[in-house]
Formats: sequence, structure tokens, C-alpha cells
Amino acid sequence: MSNFLTANQMMWTAFIVGSSSPIIFFLLYQLGYISKKIIALFIIGVCVGFSWEIPFAFAGESFHLILVDWPIDLPLARNMNYAFLDSLIFLIGIFLCNKILKNDGYLYTFNAKALLIMIVWGSISEFLIDLNCNGKLWLFLENWYNPVFVSINGNNMTLIPQLIWLVAPIIYYLTVLKLIKLVD
Repeated sequence: MSNFLTANQMMWTAFIVGSSSPIIFFLLYQLGYISKKIIALFIIGVCVGFSWEIPFAFAGESFHLILVDWPIDLPLARNMNYAFLDSLIFLIGIFLCNKILKNDGYLYTFNAKALLIMIVWGSISEFLIDLNCNGKLWLFLENWYNPVFVSINGNNMTLIPQLIWLVAPIIYYLTVLKLIKLVD
């Protein structure tokens, strides 16, 4: 399997998309192209993303290795950027729910189909991201609490990142149900 992007190209793509996303959302909101609800959904996603991105930073080399130099060498800069990207994954889940369910009522009242869509999307996206980035941008280390669950072309994919994206959509969705009413 040939690589579509080099590790350096993937890092710059992640950096540019992640770093620019809060600025773009702010500008789109100021210009009236997106609602306060979308901003709230983005912020909730960032906060949920911080719940594992920050611990990953503090776990350091006992949990994972960073394989490329980040453009901004400040503490937690990479993790903040990844939390912005995590939020974009959540927002794509919201988009998929809107397309499949044909309305946004699931944002106000629990809907098992919406939750399932978000879990499936989160799990698939995490699997594909790790398949492409693990071993290039970062390397999750195999140990007793983070065993390898599958190896594809020498890429040992570990359990914790997959479990996070099984649980994270649940936390995101329940938080949205609790807080989105405050925005309307």
C-alpha cells in the first residue's frame, strides 16, 4: 500500500486544519454563516477532546512517542490542535446525523439512532486515522494497559485510542443534550 501523504505532509495538514478551525468558525459566525449552536457544538467537542489529549501529553513516552517535530514547540500546542481536530470529527458526526435523521431533534431529546451514528462514525474515523498516522506522526506503545488489538501491514494499532472513540461520542452526545438548550 503506497502512502498518500508523507509524515511531514500529514503533520502540516493536521496543523493547518486544526489551528485554523477556531478562527474559521469565529469568522463564519461573525459573518452570519453559522449559528451560535454550531459554535457551541464545536466548543463542546474541543472540551471533550481535551479530556484525552491533555492526559496523552502528560503520559508522555510511557504511552506514546511523537515521531515528527511540531511547528510550534510550546507545551500542549499539539494537543490543543488535536482537540480542535477531534471537534471537527464530532461535527462531521452531527452532519451525518442531520443527513440520516432529516432533522436536529436528536440534539434536544435522546435518540439512540443518533448516538449509534456518532459511535460508528467516531470508531471508523479513529481506526482510519490510526491506520494512517500511527507509526508516522505518533506511535502508541504496546503495554499491559494498551495492548495491540490488530496489526495491519506492520502498524500495531493499540486498544486505548479505539476505546476512546467508542466512549467519546457518548460523552459528547450526552453533554450536547445537557448544554445545547442553553444556546437556543
